[in-house]
Amino acid sequence: MEQQPLMTHAYHPVQYPQPESYPGAAASAHPNFDPSGKYKLKHDGAFAAVECAVSQGDGLKSQGGVMVTMSHNVEIDTKLEGGVGGSLLACCCAGRSLFLSHYKLLPGQGPRGDILLAPPVPGEVVLLHMDGMQGWVVQPGGYLACDEAVNIGTKMLDIAQGCCGGEGFFVLEATGRGRLLISSYGAIARYDLQPGEKRKIDNGYCVAWTSGMQWTIAKATKSLVKSVISGEGLVNSFTGPGTIFVQTRSLAKLANALVPYLPRSGGGSGGSGGVEISLD
Repeated sequence: MEQQPLMTHAYHPVQYPQPESYPGAAASAHPNFDPSGKYKLKHDGAFAAVECAVSQGDGLKSQGGVMVTMSHNVEIDTKLEGGVGGSLLACCCAGRSLFLSHYKLLPGQGPRGDILLAPPVPGEVVLLHMDGMQGWVVQPGGYLACDEAVNIGTKMLDIAQGCCGGEGFFVLEATGRGRLLISSYGAIARYDLQPGEKRKIDNGYCVAWTSGMQWTIAKATKSLVKSVISGEGLVNSFTGPGTIFVQTRSLAKLANALVPYLPRSGGGSGGSGGVEISLD
């Protein structure tokens, strides 16, 4: 993960004591990841995965469909987060699973268990330490997992942000005290903004940012015409103080880049280099 030079005040990790209940592989913390040993980064870079340890009374919850493997003594349950209404809102409008997967250790089955989680697309994973006061806004698809004590809700954006910001009208908001895992498509760059400092970010590249940050929709250049010609159009303009995590790839732009190469009905590839594929 690229480390940016502005690393001052906006993000202060909460220090957790090293628990004795996490012996084994998960106790070997990756540098700058989780000092407690509950979350261990197993593979760095584009194909990151996280080994999560659970003990009696200390479980975790994750986005649906991200579990790769888990030990035999771990039980998985699915629950609605925030009730039926809140879960439907998060699922339909904010890109989260309708049900979150909850993991806990089966009674009498040893001191610990482990679960390997991996994001659905190639990218990095970042662990955020939440102190109970500062929350995080997470783009749809950016939430991976968190401690049981962290609440995963929805946040509604205003009309301009929802229509033009690239995040939709609803995003996820994590609050509470504990640890939060976010994931990206591509690498993650971090920016810590000073009070009054501004930064423009192209639509679809934001992964997460601190709750309460001011952000508006702005032109990429001084001229709207030049913004359109440049291919950038409208961007998100954030104002500090606060921290923003940005991904280096966009699934929407990947999809647009692949369009000329996809088969076209009736006319073949239209000279675009695509290949007509028949399953008959």
